Amino acid sequence: MFIVQIVLLNALVLSSVWLLYPDNLSTFIIIILLLFWLFFRVVYRANQQHKKLTDILEGGLRSLQDGDFSISLPYTKNNQDSLLIDLFNQTTDKLRTEKQTLFQRELLLDKVVNASDVVTVLFNHRGSVIFANIAALHFFHTRELIGGNLREIIEAHRPHLREHQPKNNAIIQLPDPDRSDYYQSWHLSRHALRLHGAGHQLLLLKPMTKELHDQELKTWKKVIRVINHELNNSIAPISSMCTSGKILADKLDQPQLDRVFSTISSRIEKLSAFIQNYSRLARLSTPQKQRFDLMLTLEQLIPLYHFTLHAKDKPLLINADASQLEQVLINILKNANEISPEKPCEVTVSVSDEQLHMTFRDHGPGMSSDVMQKAFLPYYSTKEKGSGIGLSICKEVIDAHSGSIELNNNPAGGLEIKLIIPIT
Repeated sequence: MFIVQIVLLNALVLSSVWLLYPDNLSTFIIIILLLFWLFFRVVYRANQQHKKLTDILEGGLRSLQDGDFSISLPYTKNNQDSLLIDLFNQTTDKLRTEKQTLFQRELLLDKVVNASDVVTVLFNHRGSVIFANIAALHFFHTRELIGGNLREIIEAHRPHLREHQPKNNAIIQLPDPDRSDYYQSWHLSRHALRLHGAGHQLLLLKPMTKELHDQELKTWKKVIRVINHELNNSIAPISSMCTSGKILADKLDQPQLDRVFSTISSRIEKLSAFIQNYSRLARLSTPQKQRFDLMLTLEQLIPLYHFTLHAKDKPLLINADASQLEQVLINILKNANEISPEKPCEVTVSVSDEQLHMTFRDHGPGMSSDVMQKAFLPYYSTKEKGSGIGLSICKEVIDAHSGSIELNNNPAGGLEIKLIIPIT
């Protein structure tokens, strides 16, 4: 439009020169002055419109520079300006959509990383921590890691990790900060990457204690099944032959042979009981959960195992496999009675955050750190006639209920077993 107006004014000037100059000089001068006034007015209006458009675009660009992609420019009466503004608005709409998509992805990634139990620490070539998730804060027992030097943080909070720093893709053992005699297994890995042209390293520590225990338990179960199969195949014919031998010894009136066959039969019966005992671990099924009153179960066990019960919630309904959980209680209470028969075990029951907390404390000598490390292993027992299967079954049942079981020596004496399982 501006160009059309300028062309039209030029045409009028030329026409005035052609028609009026030099015959009507006064009229020519008046018309020329009028045309010059119109020319400056058109230029001024065009300049004002251009300045207005420039101010609008500058404000929009500054908003984009500040990260505000919600800006939308108003349209003008000038069609050419409207096209430019429309293009700007389309660009901001696209940037806004991309920013929202990136924000959602970053939010999802942040949720995933912080919900993970894998310790994640990103640090630069100077050793300064750039990113750390919640698991890393718990691992180092601190509220702030970002900006700190990783080497100094390790020295201050996890000095045992220092010797493992050069390792990559390795299983390492680190002591529990709360229990120095208890070690946990971790998978350590490092990954080099470049961010904004600078070298960084990503340190990952994945807890492996539960995975290793589960794998170890699966191996034991497989071994138990193989042993049971082989021993049962051998015991059955031997038992049959012993029975036949005893009948023959009676007929021949040979008391010495009868004693031999009776001894063999007795040993076979004990071996069968031994196999049956270990078969329980291999045959442990998935929990069949249903609601039942835990307090009623505990009160029924008091006359059998003589323990003192401390609980506020009566009745206490939980959603679990009643028979499996009862077997856990029997195993623990039986062990406590055998360790300190003169003084009853103390059982404390409470509910917190939709979780059942149970503590069993006996009054025996407690456990050494070495025994505590192996207590949940099948076949391991410190008792002369122990099968080494009771605590293994307890661990398996509690894990199947998405809970946890811990052993600790009470400062006042005796062993404490803590059970935590969801009540729903």
